[in-house]
Amino acid sequence: MKAPIESPVSDIRRPMSDWGQVTLFRTDDLGALGRVIRDICLTEGLVAVPYVRRKRETWDRMEYGTGATSDRWSLALGAGLGGWSVVKTAPLELLAEPGASGEHRLGVIARRLGCEALHVSLYDGTAMVIVQAAPTGEVALSGYSMDGTSFHGVEIEEQRLEPRIEGPGIPPSVQEALENFLSDGFDELIEKLAGQHWVDVSLKLVDGDEIPSARVLSFMRPALEKKPPLRVKLSVEEHPLGTRYVLDEGIWLTSGSIEAATSALGAAFVEKVARWLEVPVALEPGVPRSLFCVRAPPSEYTQRAGVETELVSLGDDGGGEFLLHASRGLGSAEIEERSPHQRRNLVARLTRALVGARTNNNAVYRDFDRVFDEPTTHAVGAFAGEQLITAWWRRGRSAVAIEGRGIFELPGLCTAIAGTARQFALALVTPRVSNGYSQGYGQEDCSVIVVIDVDTGEVREVLHSDEHLTFGFTRLFFAGDVLGVRAERDGKPTVVTIEGEARTESPGDFREWMRNAMKPPLGVDGLYSSYELPMLWAGPDAVVVVDEHAREARHSETGAALAVLDLRTREQRPFCDAAGLEPVACSASGARCLAQIDTRRLFVGTRRVDI
Repeated sequence: MKAPIESPVSDIRRPMSDWGQVTLFRTDDLGALGRVIRDICLTEGLVAVPYVRRKRETWDRMEYGTGATSDRWSLALGAGLGGWSVVKTAPLELLAEPGASGEHRLGVIARRLGCEALHVSLYDGTAMVIVQAAPTGEVALSGYSMDGTSFHGVEIEEQRLEPRIEGPGIPPSVQEALENFLSDGFDELIEKLAGQHWVDVSLKLVDGDEIPSARVLSFMRPALEKKPPLRVKLSVEEHPLGTRYVLDEGIWLTSGSIEAATSALGAAFVEKVARWLEVPVALEPGVPRSLFCVRAPPSEYTQRAGVETELVSLGDDGGGEFLLHASRGLGSAEIEERSPHQRRNLVARLTRALVGARTNNNAVYRDFDRVFDEPTTHAVGAFAGEQLITAWWRRGRSAVAIEGRGIFELPGLCTAIAGTARQFALALVTPRVSNGYSQGYGQEDCSVIVVIDVDTGEVREVLHSDEHLTFGFTRLFFAGDVLGVRAERDGKPTVVTIEGEARTESPGDFREWMRNAMKPPLGVDGLYSSYELPMLWAGPDAVVVVDEHAREARHSETGAALAVLDLRTREQRPFCDAAGLEPVACSASGARCLAQIDTRRLFVGTRRVDI
């Protein structure tokens, strides 16, 4: 079954061996450690406040935010083991982050105390970032996070992507356990240098609970006067997968995301918010990229008749938030700022979600438009010749759109698509779970492959799973008129090929079969590939390639690092003009390109440059 997207960094409510963070300093002088931490907090503009009980928000900044996005910081200091002192923080990676000066707080503290320092974050048992500081203040990072090689905006060097804990005071058993499993290494670190009683301290810090074994420091940003609320238009839409708020006729707010119908509407909304908060902005609209959000009643608010109040929390990497007071009956809402200190951060988050960014003025594919506007959790798309075909999930069913024709439904969830000339194929799986929160399926769930005629809309089933042949997780590709299907026969990888009424099976790797069927051009290095695609043709005489010159930290966006190579002239131009797009398919002539922001949002662009 497809797993849901996991929550970001947290050692809260999870087994220690799956998620956790700990910060350690090789000193037993807790007094000096506390004074240095206090000085850093005060220098960054916070003030010391009493440590008190508080009500946790559903998506609390102290748990899911960063030092920059949380207005309250709490830290627990105490004795560890083997000559180390332990610090647990909320936000959870507070001391490992770069501070306001750009320098890692961990390095600053290590230099002032003249000691080694160490921070370890474990994510879902599958990723780990280790931040180590020398007594000189020099900081080294290793490992990788759930966001890849970026840790709070700092890129981890390629040669240090394997997590390592090394240096004075680190028992050899920690690195040995780490080489076995990341979770084993984290457990061993806690066991040898901290102690099990430190495991749940972050939870207590977020809630303001008493921590008898530690000295607790608490800080807040000073109170500032808020702006009067901003009034916006509000309408409510009902869709197969739930209710959607529409703000100012173009900003979509669901239970899980915020996005804009178009980047132009998104820019107008961001400019309105920026004027309200007096934050200067310079926008260059690309495509609206959306942003994960959580909507929930705030922990404390005054109920007003006819008004629904929600705290809207944006983003899982620090994020931002605002209060939304919705008056459905009046068709209006008010946006209330949550923290005056977070104005720039809120505008920046909204800009990314609703406006995007334009890149590459000389790009081959430009002016990308959204393909469909119905909220969904998964979508697929392809070209049948020059005609665009898309399909997306509804509740237990899939909507299918053939360009120039209406939308129709098919039973099952679409998991893969492929097109050729005048027909296309869809893989449809019957979900084992389908409720108001999620839809899920597995490899062995009942699945079918259908082929649909573009002109007539005729649907023809060509393959059905059984107890031996399964393809819940599949890929499709047309090699001419031959349809290839990734499947398993009694658990072994199998390639099924279908041509007319004839069907054959052969054991083997589908990706390799697909790559051979695509006929990669000879003598071309750096062909673009993804999990779904071994390569991508952009018409009969061009291919998408990776632009090695753009693969630097400042160009980490997928679209910025891709180019289109003309095989006749060997001329190479940037792929697209909008940040964040990943190519999915090109029409037969290469005149248009289908791209995605993620697996639920598709955009189509047009070739504007002859290559």
